[in-house]
Amino acid sequence: MGRLYSEESNIICVEEIRLAVTKFDGIPILLLPVDKGDLSCKNLYSEEDIKDLESVLSLCDGFILPGGDTWYRIDEVVIGYAIKRDKPLLAICLGMQALSKVLSGEKRMAYDNTIKNNTFINHLEPNKDYVHSVIIDKNSKLYSILGEEKIWVNSRHSYHVPELDNTLVSARSSDGLIEGVELKDKKFIIGVQWHPESNLEDKYSKKLFKAFFHKL
Repeated sequence: MGRLYSEESNIICVEEIRLAVTKFDGIPILLLPVDKGDLSCKNLYSEEDIKDLESVLSLCDGFILPGGDTWYRIDEVVIGYAIKRDKPLLAICLGMQALSKVLSGEKRMAYDNTIKNNTFINHLEPNKDYVHSVIIDKNSKLYSILGEEKIWVNSRHSYHVPELDNTLVSARSSDGLIEGVELKDKKFIIGVQWHPESNLEDKYSKKLFKAFFHKL
């Protein structure tokens, strides 16, 4: 998924995501917002627009939603498509926030329901490989993939998702913020708040990406 960063004029590919895909022998396809209206999220897609998008999505075996400053309506279309067809979806940082919004049942398209961080942990430390630990639910798919109840992760987010009632919260930081979500009845619909693509030498990052590509 392309991202617009800090109101820049160019929508860019997240290079670390591209490298992660190619490292695990995948072929990256960049998905972009359909038109300029996507950036302001003022207009809804028509049924015809969604059908056109889904014809493109049908070419993909799985989806990675990267971090960034804002998500678009196309993110939510991709999430809905992946859930409906049980396609592997790895949602990272902002991508996890978009996934959590959809799973919350909030109907407003591209509506940001995240909450500003305000805890004893600084979650916005972009230049560190490891910032804080996360505790992983032993009943989660994430635990079955990583094989650990506690791991250390990087962190560069200013907002977190609200509590969710209708999906599994698979991981939390020690200050209680949600760091992982998933759908248990799907083969791989997983979101993490940290950035595994930024630390591919980390064994848990490798395990997560290998599990994603194994499900393709």
